[in-house]
Amino acid sequence: MTRTRIFPIILAAGPSGSLKFPKAVAKFGGKSAVEIAVGNCEGFAPPIVVLGSEAGKVRRAVPRGVRVVVNRGWRKGQLSSLLAGLRYVPRRAAFMIYPVDQPLITRRLVRRLAAVFATRGARAAGKKIAMPRYRGKVGHPILCAGALRREFKGARSAREVVYRDPQRILFLPVRTEAIWMDFDSVETYRKCRKLFERQRKTR
Repeated sequence: MTRTRIFPIILAAGPSGSLKFPKAVAKFGGKSAVEIAVGNCEGFAPPIVVLGSEAGKVRRAVPRGVRVVVNRGWRKGQLSSLLAGLRYVPRRAAFMIYPVDQPLITRRLVRRLAAVFATRGARAAGKKIAMPRYRGKVGHPILCAGALRREFKGARSAREVVYRDPQRILFLPVRTEAIWMDFDSVETYRKCRKLFERQRKTR
């Protein structure tokens, strides 16, 4: 499987928390969170960006060349946004679950995960999910085989499907907290910005 057959679904529909602006437009090093996410998916199938809360403001920040989907039922939770995006993914194609509020994820990490996922058939039979793990804690992005679509449609949450059977998960060991570092307040936003600048200097 090549990266061009993996469809990134960037989840940008959630509320802004205590911030005064949508999380997707939050700036990190001169780029918005949604621009960073889309950039990290370069080389994959065209990303699908799912909007919801304050969709009008976020849409203006979305780069060209991606499909924008508005989830009118975004208040129902993250799964509703994932399902909204899945409607535009070919039936048997693999897809990536990528929350927009994790700006420390890098292009290199995303590509490493895709490479592991692509070779799972040869060395990891039965693995339908690939996700990064650091110090025993898992995070995002998450890659899923197309065969899991039906399970997501019948689930109450995305976590229910992802963790239903640990035996079908292929873990990628990483050395960064970026896989779970997100923001939804002024304090956590400042922390992520500080870590982003530090990360950029060490590349």
